[in-house]
Amino acid sequence: MKGFILALVLLAALAAPAQSEQGWEWKLRPAEVKYVIYGGELGDPYAPKSNDVHVAFYIRGRTAREMFEAMGPDRKSQCGIEKGGRVREKEHVVCSYRPADGYQCDLGFDLRSGKSIGGSIC
Repeated sequence: MKGFILALVLLAALAAPAQSEQGWEWKLRPAEVKYVIYGGELGDPYAPKSNDVHVAFYIRGRTAREMFEAMGPDRKSQCGIEKGGRVREKEHVVCSYRPADGYQCDLGFDLRSGKSIGGSIC
């Protein structure tokens, strides 16, 4: 639960600067988010265990776009992104834009420690 709350706070903090100060108001907005709770590593996941449980969030659409715009500047992708694609990364939060798929952001947390971890392999 701590990790989920931390994720929501992180989403709000990243999205807030993307809106103009004059028209800004504290308002919770809907988001297109999917998640998976797992044990192990993203590249080799298994069922979570009491001492090994993580969550990965996959954010798409408007929320991902606002996060992407707030993060800047673009970075060179190490994952080979399609022509016209862009990537922005801060610690364990990775946002990208792909012409074929639109905006997406991935992040994760170790739910035992509450520490931020990656939400995608590449």
